[in-house]
Amino acid sequence: MTGRGEASAASEPIALNAQLESIRTMLAAGQRPPAGQLLGLPDLDGDVWADIAGAAAITGAPPRTITGWLNRHGPKRCPFPEPRRSLYRLYWPVSVLQSWRDDYARVVGLGAAEQVPA
Repeated sequence: MTGRGEASAASEPIALNAQLESIRTMLAAGQRPPAGQLLGLPDLDGDVWADIAGAAAITGAPPRTITGWLNRHGPKRCPFPEPRRSLYRLYWPVSVLQSWRDDYARVVGLGAAEQVPA
């Protein structure tokens, strides 16, 4: 940011939907989305942290559904994993989200998370 309140293009926030779509596109193409270290979160050996957009892309459930599940400790047959909270944001190891997605598909049925209303 310059002294006149102008922000550079690199520092503009990315909309959640755009970030979600970018992550889904990369996962569908078999690519690993770029991930960096997050200050305050422990280093994961061979794994990376995902925020709510990453959780939505990996599980197929909309972000509002995920936060609803966390508030209600749902879904009942396969509770969503508890996140690590840092600076009022939620983070999960990607491997935990992938494991939950596979368990949820086994318990509820394939593609079930995508069919949950927001």
